[in-house]
Amino acid sequence: MKRVLATLVLALGACSQGPGEEPTDDTPFSVETGGDLGSPTITTVSGELPSEQTRLVEEGSGRAIAADTTILYTATSFDDDGQVLAGGDIILGPAEESPLETIGESEGTRIIEVNPQEGGAEIIVLDLLYTTAHGEDREITSEPVIQVNEAGVPELSGPGTVNSLSTTIAIRGTGPQIAADDEVYVQYSLYEASTGDLLDSTWEQGPILLDLEGTMEGIRTGVTETPVGSRLLIKIPAGQAQGTRDLIAIVDPLAIN
Repeated sequence: MKRVLATLVLALGACSQGPGEEPTDDTPFSVETGGDLGSPTITTVSGELPSEQTRLVEEGSGRAIAADTTILYTATSFDDDGQVLAGGDIILGPAEESPLETIGESEGTRIIEVNPQEGGAEIIVLDLLYTTAHGEDREITSEPVIQVNEAGVPELSGPGTVNSLSTTIAIRGTGPQIAADDEVYVQYSLYEASTGDLLDSTWEQGPILLDLEGTMEGIRTGVTETPVGSRLLIKIPAGQAQGTRDLIAIVDPLAIN
């Protein structure tokens, strides 16, 4: 995943002098964060702590978050020495229930909120993960292909022939490789190969957490060793699907739990 680096600099004037003390030039407060999206670190905290809650947004490039949106995110609490206090797990839930305001932001965004406390500050870093593939587009040269509709949802262009289990990467992500025993947040659509009819999809409801060990062999094998953030077109013979018909799946693996 793309490295995210954000710096917050606050000019605080002379707000930190004690009673009866002469005003002094305060050192601006700064926070620098590093780490991949979803795995933030705080690399530097320096200067005088702010006297009020302060927020910084490092903009992402994904879809905009609306009030009724299901989002995928991590929220990590740090002290002002950059040590983790709590959080860091991947959470799937309504945007309005996230610990920081996310409505109106974009997927791929990192939000930093500094909350002054007696003797220090809590720093919350919230990373809005993508709920759709993001990476390098790659051309599919054989039928069927993946088309994207006006709503940004990938769709199969029509029926196709399945000779053996195969995975084609339509978008190559830059995240970690997936193992066969991982739990992975995904978006997917499942089609009957011979007709191109849609059988099942998550795109209306949002991502789901998929335990690869408990899913059909074709999906498990087709997703394994592909990078997070990709878009996959997987052709699945009946014997590696549900046993009755050949299937074609479009899968976006988004994050490893």
